[in-house]
Amino acid sequence: MRHHKGNAKLGMMTSHRKAFMRNMARNILKHERIETTKGRAKESRKLVERLITMSKTDSVFSRRRAYDILQDRDLVMKLFKETAPLFKSRTSGYTRIIPLGFRRGDGADMVILELTERNIVDKLPKKKKKEKTKPEEPKSESAVETKDSKAVETKGKEGIREEEKKAKPMPKDKPTFAEEKRSERAKSESKKAAGHPNFIKNLRGLFRKRGDR
Repeated sequence: MRHHKGNAKLGMMTSHRKAFMRNMARNILKHERIETTKGRAKESRKLVERLITMSKTDSVFSRRRAYDILQDRDLVMKLFKETAPLFKSRTSGYTRIIPLGFRRGDGADMVILELTERNIVDKLPKKKKKEKTKPEEPKSESAVETKDSKAVETKGKEGIREEEKKAKPMPKDKPTFAEEKRSERAKSESKKAAGHPNFIKNLRGLFRKRGDR
């Protein structure tokens, strides 16, 4: 006889509901804190608390039973090695439900389902890496002499360049654009005349014939 051992259907088929409960148990054991609706939290906490009581007796049989539900070897190891030792002093009350209010949109009653005992790891601020400073090597006399000689050479070259700049004549004012065009035209005409020596004579003959008419 069942004797009031009914389960909420949650609007799911049996296969869907079993897979959903398995996933909820996995998430709670992995993250130790999840946010869900009130009906789903009440149903999933039954399975989670049953798994924690099962993990208190560390045996092959209990591990196999836990693996049949979770289907994950890493989570079974975490359940027996990390989660179970936290609840040695407790016989019940392994989870708690914290109300959050109604969800905007569909108005579902939202809650937080979490383990009462958790491993809280405080994240420390990251330390800045210090740059390694290399120790200065003692400078030899030869290196000092070479540096001095290079400095003298550079100074001598700079002095010569300055003298050359002073010796160069300063350029005159640049011609304007119109003057450049005129000079280019004169050069082109002179080139044409040089290429055709009888060009000017022929022009004079043409002008004379036109005048006679």
